[in-house]
Amino acid sequence: MAFDFPVPMFAAIDFWMTRWLTPIWFLGSGVILGLLVLSVLLLIFYGLSKLTQLEKFRRDGSAHFLALAVTLVLGGICAAYMKFSSEGQTSFSFGGVFATDEWAMISIAATMMIAIVVWSILFCSSPRFLGELRSLFFEGIGLYMLLTMLGISLIALASTFLVDKPMVAIRGIPQLFALNDKTVSFKIEGSKGDDQETVFQKIELRYDPSLLGKVEINSNRRLILTDAPSLGESRMKPQTIDAKVPLSWTLKKGAGECPLPLEAGAEIYVQNQEIDPATLDIQVVSTPIVRESSTFILVAIFVTLFGLLFMLMQAVSPKVAAIALSAAKSELSQPLPIILILIVSLSILLFVFLPFHTLGEDIKLLKDCGVTLILIAATFQAVWSASTSVNEEIEGRTALTLLSKPIHRRSFIIGKILGVFWIVMLMFMVLGTVELLSVAYKPIYEARENSLEQPIWQQCHQEMMQTIPGLALAFFQAVVLGAFAVALGTRFGLLANFTICFSIYLLGHLTPTIVESAAGGLPLVEFFSQLISAVVPNLSHFSMEAAIDADVIIPWSVIASVLIYTTIYGVAATLVGLLLFEDRDLA
Repeated sequence: MAFDFPVPMFAAIDFWMTRWLTPIWFLGSGVILGLLVLSVLLLIFYGLSKLTQLEKFRRDGSAHFLALAVTLVLGGICAAYMKFSSEGQTSFSFGGVFATDEWAMISIAATMMIAIVVWSILFCSSPRFLGELRSLFFEGIGLYMLLTMLGISLIALASTFLVDKPMVAIRGIPQLFALNDKTVSFKIEGSKGDDQETVFQKIELRYDPSLLGKVEINSNRRLILTDAPSLGESRMKPQTIDAKVPLSWTLKKGAGECPLPLEAGAEIYVQNQEIDPATLDIQVVSTPIVRESSTFILVAIFVTLFGLLFMLMQAVSPKVAAIALSAAKSELSQPLPIILILIVSLSILLFVFLPFHTLGEDIKLLKDCGVTLILIAATFQAVWSASTSVNEEIEGRTALTLLSKPIHRRSFIIGKILGVFWIVMLMFMVLGTVELLSVAYKPIYEARENSLEQPIWQQCHQEMMQTIPGLALAFFQAVVLGAFAVALGTRFGLLANFTICFSIYLLGHLTPTIVESAAGGLPLVEFFSQLISAVVPNLSHFSMEAAIDADVIIPWSVIASVLIYTTIYGVAATLVGLLLFEDRDLA
């Protein structure tokens, strides 16, 4: 039986808090779903821990080869599916330039995610890891991240009774996996001549009117389409389909322009206006009732993957995890992270009410300024943490004491990089939530200040979802700079580290301009411009200003390619750090 939560009288659809909190409810509910998935996976890990064969694989090292084989197989299947599903492709082939194909970028990123899941299943099911689970999530950085996600979840639960039809959105989740995109062809008999009236022919086209999102009709003859056997009985506006002129409709055009009847159980009749038989092709694309339900899945995937990555760190390499967690805990005990979070949070909230005088486009500057502030704060914290936890430990002989234990220098550097990674992650979780809350409220505030019609909650949700890719790109950029800061921290102090990282930041954003201006000039200048572009990461790939100005959502292929780019430079920074630290005299 279909039901929905009782909504208070003051929580009508046109109530401003309903329009504001509904997008936030989608976000928080996705976090709850992700935490539930992690809980289920932990139960599965507990069951797998009873299998002695898996423990044998883990001890003799075979688990790594097994995980790699499974990952490559699943990644290949994913790549094949992406290739078959790509537009204009009818067979599996590696045509074109692999690095620039959207299906390739998404497939590689998906394979990286599959690797996290596969390795987690094999290693997080060990009895040793399960015994360390309590300290992992209830101490240090794990506790802070868990509290942040629980806080977002509590906001979602508390706002449930103010949300517009939450159960309808929840029931729309299965529709995301049952979308119907089909094309059906019909033969329509021609007219009998001028002395006989051409009859309407009934066609059988099965579709759900409530899920209809796109319709495209093609015919080689002139036709009339309606919902009754005669024009006098039709209840919808008859649609004239000209020969070889496609008739297209999408949900944005409104229900009144739909060429197909939108009533449940309605019939479709077609009349051929020409003598020759006609071929009628109708493409029907279904969409969920609440398209925003995809937010549940996307956020849940994010929470699940990063939760598994956090656990996998402890399960695969306990020594590296100990260094990373200790570094993160030490930095979080300092006042700097709290100060940065408070300053940036207050600044973002101020931007909501601060007029930018952009003629109705203040929300674009809110997105840009908010994401930039979060990036600067996270990068500042990353460089500071790298300098204090690496350089000061080396200069203070703390690293010598640590490395006198059975801990390799590789573990020290990788652990410090992971510690900075999780600090940056925590800052983006907290400040990103503040940014999304502000962006979701900004359209309501702007409409009220300019005496305009209040926006619907779907518009607030769209603005919020357009900001999430920008936060992801800024997070990747902060991770790259943080990794280089750790590598440089093995040789340089705080001031020098800041100077070099700031130079990398400037050169990274100016790389395209430098290369373009040096092209065709002096050979020496052109050589150095190419050298800079090859060595310094091109941070313009991490920018979302163009997408904000164009008011478009950043494609998944761009996010996937930047993720791969971040991984490559993160590994490169790790190697640089290992080289610089390998012969460093700690005595």
